[in-house]
Amino acid sequence: MAVLKRVQTVTLLQLAAGTFIAGAAGLYLVQKKVQHRVRSLEHYQDAFKIISNHEAATRLLGPPIQIGMVDLADRLRNYVGETDSKLRIPVSGTLSSGFVNVHAVRPSSAALFKTHLVELETLDSNIIIYEDPTALNPK
Repeated sequence: MAVLKRVQTVTLLQLAAGTFIAGAAGLYLVQKKVQHRVRSLEHYQDAFKIISNHEAATRLLGPPIQIGMVDLADRLRNYVGETDSKLRIPVSGTLSSGFVNVHAVRPSSAALFKTHLVELETLDSNIIIYEDPTALNPK
């Protein structure tokens, strides 16, 4: 019968540290990939084209407008479903900061999303920047 050698504590610590680092790096890369996918959504990009061309929003935030990362853990305010999508995107400028709330719809999962509502939410006010009621009832 073979005798097992004792595993040294240092070896266990190295294994645990390596596993932690590999896991943390994996989670970081997955989060970056999902953020990239969110930023490539058409209604995400539409929202910031609309915001950048909206004089009152630009004046309220103060140029240049910086875009933050979507909170992927907040599934109540940030989700993409089969026919409905909501995004809450942090923004900041030189004068103020807040969130851009984007709501988009599509008739089926095979169709592209159409931006229905873009709203700028700051500490002081909520401003509807863009609203397209026809997005809810596509022909």
